[in-house]
Amino acid sequence: MDSDKYIFPKEIIENTAEYHFHSHNSYTKVIYQVILVVLIAAFLALFLIKVDVNVKSTGLFRPTAERNEIKPLIAGRIDSLFIKENMHVKAGQVLLTIKKENIESQDALNQFQQTDVKDQLHDLGLLINAYRRNDWSKKLPLKSGVYGQQYSFFMQRVTEAKARYQLAYKNYERYAYLFKRKAVSALEYDEMKLRKDNVFNELSLIGEEQGNKWQTELNQLNIQNQQLDTRDRQYEEEKEFYTIKAPLTGTVQQLKGIQPGSSISANEILGEISPDSGLIAETYVQPKDIGLLKVGTKARFQIDAYNYNEWGMATGKVISISSDVFMENGSQPFFKVRCLLDKNNLKLRNGYQGKIKKGMTLQARFFVTRRTLFQLLYDKADDWLNPNVIPESKENQVSSR
Repeated sequence: MDSDKYIFPKEIIENTAEYHFHSHNSYTKVIYQVILVVLIAAFLALFLIKVDVNVKSTGLFRPTAERNEIKPLIAGRIDSLFIKENMHVKAGQVLLTIKKENIESQDALNQFQQTDVKDQLHDLGLLINAYRRNDWSKKLPLKSGVYGQQYSFFMQRVTEAKARYQLAYKNYERYAYLFKRKAVSALEYDEMKLRKDNVFNELSLIGEEQGNKWQTELNQLNIQNQQLDTRDRQYEEEKEFYTIKAPLTGTVQQLKGIQPGSSISANEILGEISPDSGLIAETYVQPKDIGLLKVGTKARFQIDAYNYNEWGMATGKVISISSDVFMENGSQPFFKVRCLLDKNNLKLRNGYQGKIKKGMTLQARFFVTRRTLFQLLYDKADDWLNPNVIPESKENQVSSR
C-alpha cells in the first residue's frame, strides 16, 4: 500500500484537539507549575515566617512626679507675691507671703506673758530659798511687782511680829525675875509666859503660811510657763503657714489672678507646680490586653506631634502596671501602664533634635512575642468560628452599658 494513504491532510490536523494541546502545552504548563510553586511556598511560609505581636494603646507623656498644688493652710490676705505664670521655681523658694497681723499680736502677748511669768518664777525662787534658810537679813533683788508687794507686806508683818515678841519676851523676863522673888503669883507668871509663846508661834506661823503659799504659786507658775512655751512653739509653727514655699523644682502653671492684698481661703488652690522630674509615658491599656504585659516589656512610642516616617519612634520599657482598673467619665475601663523612655528626644537624619515634652500624646506598641503566620491565622479563625467567644463589637457594647 502507498504510505500517503495513511497521513491526514494538514488542514484537518490543525483543527484537532491534539494539535491545539501540542501548540500551547509549554506555556500553560509553565504557568501552572509557577502557580503551584507559589501556593506551596505560601503555605510553607505560614509556618516559617514570624511577625511581632504587639499590644496597642494610647497615652501621653507626663512627669515622673505628680503636679503639686499651691494652696495655703490658713485664710488671710496676701502680703507679697513673688511668682507669675510659667515662672521656673526651685524647691524651697518663697512663692508668696500672707499678712501675719493676727498671729504676731497673739505672739507678742504670749511673749509678754512669758517674760512676766519668768520674772515671777525668779522672785519665787529667791523667796522660797530665803524661807527655807530662814534668812531675811538681806533685801532680795526681786523683778516682778506682784512679789515685790508680797515681800514688802510679808517683811512688815514679820517686823511687827518680832517687835511684839521682843516686848512679850521682856515682860516675860521681868515676871520671871519677880516670880523668883515671890513678888508675883504663879498665875500672873503663867499668863505672861503664855503671851510670849503665842507671839512666838504667831511669828513662826507667818513664815510657814507664806512659804506654803509661795510653793503653791510656784507649782502653778511652772505649769503656766510650760503652757506658754507650748503656745510659743505653736505660734512659731503657725508663722511658717504664712509663708508658702515651693515643695519641688518646676514651673508655675494655672496661677489664679491674685495680687498683694487679695483675700484667700484655707486650702484654696492658687495654682500648680509642674515638676522638672524625668518624663515617663503613661498609657491606657484595655483589660483584654493587660494580661500580656509585665514590668520590663519593651515598647515603642509613635508621637502624634512628630511624623514617625521622618522622626522615627521613641523606645522604652514598662516600669509599672496599675493593680486596679480605672474608669473616668463613663469611659471604657483601662489600666495605667507607665513606661520609662530610653531618650527624651527624637532626631532627624540631618541631626536636628526634637524634644519630647510633657502633655504630648502618643500611640504605644508593646512587644509581646513573635508568632508564625499560621498561628495568627488560626487564632483569627478561632475567634470567628468559636461560638463561646464574644465578638469584640458586642463586648464593647456591654462594657459601655
